[in-house]
Amino acid sequence: MKPDVTTTGVSHPETFDIGLSPTGDAGSAFHTQNDPSAPYQRENYIERKTAVDIRCSCVDVVHGLLSPDGSSYATLIVLQFRFDPRKRARRISQVDVELQFSGSEPGAADPEVYAIAPNEHLSVSRTTQTETTSTEGSLTFGAGTVVSNFVDASSTVKYGHDISRELSYAATVVGSIDLRGRNYGKANCASWTLIENPATKTGVPAAMRAAILLKRKDEGKFQANVSIRAKADWKTQLEWLVGSTRADDPVLFDPTLSPTSDKYDDMELKMGDINLNGISEIVVESGKTMA
Repeated sequence: MKPDVTTTGVSHPETFDIGLSPTGDAGSAFHTQNDPSAPYQRENYIERKTAVDIRCSCVDVVHGLLSPDGSSYATLIVLQFRFDPRKRARRISQVDVELQFSGSEPGAADPEVYAIAPNEHLSVSRTTQTETTSTEGSLTFGAGTVVSNFVDASSTVKYGHDISRELSYAATVVGSIDLRGRNYGKANCASWTLIENPATKTGVPAAMRAAILLKRKDEGKFQANVSIRAKADWKTQLEWLVGSTRADDPVLFDPTLSPTSDKYDDMELKMGDINLNGISEIVVESGKTMA
């Protein structure tokens, strides 16, 4: 899919952390922890149940080689994000997602975020609106000026016309590979921003499947710190800005573990050839998917 960049005017309500919890909603203060008996590669990254549910879960984790020459190790991580309103007229207007990777044991190198999907700027759920602007002016004629075949000491003639133009708006998904926590070395962070269509104001896409391909120098254990920040409609914002919870546990990875599925069995020795765009998808609303 060819990236489609759209510049629109978007209002910016107050930003808040998803970690802030509301009162009255069961599960809103849920803190995602690693299971002490199986701490590595948990499935549930983030879960918040409020007026709008926010979830980040892991679909697949596969460790292997970037290419058959064996010069670099690789890890594929497939994530599923969901943003589901639980109350009428509630929505999230913007979501910012970050996954920052680092080594989790002494001497282990930080993984490099090698590729992600979706990447760059994507415009989805495009709409058009016709906007009309009226202009008006006047001309004043002095004494002795002939207007419409008669002479008037002073005459004012008013004129005006309408200008119509068709404007295009869309929801936006922006993916990027970033450097976080240090100003040297390879990129260590995958991030996405989802912004609602400013014309329809129906919230961000309902779901997104994203893929991350990491390049690793060794088989050392590593971790990901997952962060989600959101901007909400004012009613949801008032519910959420009460109390707080601790940050979720980092997600721990062990490259010696077996793949979580057999979908990529034939790609484990050449993971650099995986088509990440074929994995990712964006669900605008129920039944409408953009791959």
